[in-house]
Amino acid sequence: MALVCTEITEWVEEEVSKPVEEWEERQEKKCKDYPWYDPRGWVCWFVTYFVKVIRWVVVIVGKWVIRTVCKLVGVVVEALVDIVGGLWDVVVGIVTLDWRRILDGLLRMVIGALLGLIRLGRIVFLGDTFDYIIEEINKERLRRYVRGLLEAKYSGDTLTDIKAAIRLDHGAFGLRLHATAYRTVLDSEAMTDADPTAPNLVVLHEQGAINLRALCGFEYDEGFWNRKRYKTLKKGTVLGGGGGGEFDNPISADDLDTYLSSRGAQGPPFIVLPMRDGALDTKVSTASEKGRELALMLDFDKETRPVTAAAHIVHPGYDRPNTHLALTGFLTDVLGRRNKTADPAGATADLCHPVAAGVFRYTDGLRGIANNLHDSACGLDGKSTSGVSFIDNTPDQLWKYVPIHELGHYFGLCHTDGVDRIMYSPKTNSWWRGWAIPRGLLNVYLQGEPTFSYGEAKATWDYVVAHFAPQCLGARPIVIEVRPTTAGSAGAVT
Repeated sequence: MALVCTEITEWVEEEVSKPVEEWEERQEKKCKDYPWYDPRGWVCWFVTYFVKVIRWVVVIVGKWVIRTVCKLVGVVVEALVDIVGGLWDVVVGIVTLDWRRILDGLLRMVIGALLGLIRLGRIVFLGDTFDYIIEEINKERLRRYVRGLLEAKYSGDTLTDIKAAIRLDHGAFGLRLHATAYRTVLDSEAMTDADPTAPNLVVLHEQGAINLRALCGFEYDEGFWNRKRYKTLKKGTVLGGGGGGEFDNPISADDLDTYLSSRGAQGPPFIVLPMRDGALDTKVSTASEKGRELALMLDFDKETRPVTAAAHIVHPGYDRPNTHLALTGFLTDVLGRRNKTADPAGATADLCHPVAAGVFRYTDGLRGIANNLHDSACGLDGKSTSGVSFIDNTPDQLWKYVPIHELGHYFGLCHTDGVDRIMYSPKTNSWWRGWAIPRGLLNVYLQGEPTFSYGEAKATWDYVVAHFAPQCLGARPIVIEVRPTTAGSAGAVT
């Protein structure tokens, strides 16, 4: 719901900045110019003509009203969805004797109701009003800052094109980027050259490289806080209609046992995804919404990519050496990202198309990891490729921010203190140090959720202007025209 509110607000701003042309009918009195005593000068008439009028519309109050009303509706709807959805999980968990689903339902209900009350309170007590004022001030400050960065680096048509593309002078300001959210997928019928005697998943399970029962959601070997929502689906259609879906066609634990004991010779063919459709949608919509705080407008496609290597199924965490090097291998081998050592121009072009891959798990408790292509001002070392990976976990109210957190690293941001910040990390940062608590309480009142700061927005644009190609920012590509040559003359290039 919050994303819809932002789109409406930006649409109003876009309309405000455009001229409105209208034709108006006007009349003018005409008289002959004769001396006063000449009767011919005593007769006058009216001439009617049309004039084109250009008006600029200003709707500042209307913009605030749309935002507030939409946010109020969104808060109520989201709270109801969490409460009803959690109640359904509790009921289903009781019927199926699934204590994990019961607990997930209770957590969703309690957290959803609590966050709903907090967000409703901030609207009632004018938190949204003050947040709107601060947001508008920071937006204009960021425009001026980005203008300075661009004018210091570019000029002429290139500068004009970029300003128009990011709506720097008017309209919905932000860098439009087309991104892709991937999910890796396991195929029960996939074979590899390593051992052609059985399907790849059987071989990896027998070797201990993966626990297929855990990946299919029938065992929980990662402890109490493993709240992943793996999705297993039979291939083909269901007799009587339907087809592969989240609920109507999953494999059973007995089906999986048959598959493993027969080394793939028996049992229904199936695929496994690391998260359900709804979980991915929540994470992607959150990334799109929160990216706007950095003046980044991320438009996501969603795709799947098959994986067969053990390191692409269970990714190395920070408990293993060369974690980022392993991510580089995954990004190049599975997602086709280019390595800046071998193809610097291609790797730079890849920056314009961010990728975020949902994977099955890491070897430690990692939730996500990112490769930033270049060194950042806050101390991140540049990697050979760009892209991020992340896992699923519940409750969504807490973990839906993981992909946008990792994309923050993609754009050069570092970790920071305070649980009210998207770039907070419990592994490396304190939730209480310094002004973290009072600042966090203020952000709860103003925002009701984790945020990016104005300083992080500036740092993002420092990184973008320094390292992204001008064509990615909106400049028209340079056209090279090779003219045909005549005998004895060289070709002309313009």
